Order: sequence, then structure tokens, then C-alpha cells
Amino acid sequence: MALPEKLDVFVIPMQKQTVMLPADAIAEIIPYEPLQRVEDPPEWLLGLLGWRGVQLPVVSFEMLTVERASFSLVSVASASLVIMRGTTDQESLPFYALVAQTFPRSREINQEMLIDTGEPLQHTELAKVRFENDVLSVPNLDYIEAALLNALIQ
Repeated sequence: MALPEKLDVFVIPMQKQTVMLPADAIAEIIPYEPLQRVEDPPEWLLGLLGWRGVQLPVVSFEMLTVERASFSLVSVASASLVIMRGTTDQESLPFYALVAQTFPRSREINQEMLIDTGEPLQHTELAKVRFENDVLSVPNLDYIEAALLNALIQ
């Protein structure tokens, strides 16, 4: 995993794992708010969020990653929504959101701070790395966006 000398990232606690995303992939982080239901969605598509005049699909990364995973928030008061910039199809999916259990932490990292775990990867992951005392998943945003686009078309 080649990184620039220094990279600004967010470490995002999910329900049963933690992910790391580059700061430039994130448009905004907001407190969790109720979602609009979607008719017959895949389990991992939690609903729609009204954000700045547009409706964004909201994804549970873990439910998309692991079959038969369940979703629950430890506390709605501490949960947040990570608004992601779409990268693969800006016209159809300019933004979407991921649910975090707590507010993400901003960090500045470099290559030497990350150790590849060698653990098997899921289809939603590009890497699993050890950072400080945590094992972090690096999400495959292209896969997530393709799954979202496919779900929204149906």
C-alpha cells in the first residue's frame, strides 16, 4: 500500500470493527439523524439522509461486508454519519454516507505507522492494517459505490 509521505485520515469506529479513510474522501461528518426508509432495500442500505437539499443513501459498511450481519447503534447520541464524496460516478452518486458508532478521529499518518496484518480481506476491503492498538480496515470505495449504484437502479 503506497502512501504519500504524510496522509490525513479519519479513523472511524464501526459496530464491530474500525475503518480508516483518507480525509479527502470525506465531505463532512455530522451527528446521526433519523433516516428516510427505502422500499425493499438490501439489508446494508439503511435508508436515505436529507443533506444540503439532496437525498443520500446511507450504508452499513459491516452489513455490506459480512453476510447475515446485523446493524444496531450503541447510542444514537454518540453515532455519526460520514458523508463520502462519490468517486466512480459523480453524476449518479455524488455523495453517500457511512454510519459510525462514534465521532471519527482525525489523524496524520505515514507508511511506517501501518503494519499489514496479512489477514484475509473481504470484497469491501483493500487492506487490513495495524495502527497503534487497532486493526483497521481500508474500505474498497469503488466496490461500495458499485454496490450502491446497483441497489439504487433496481
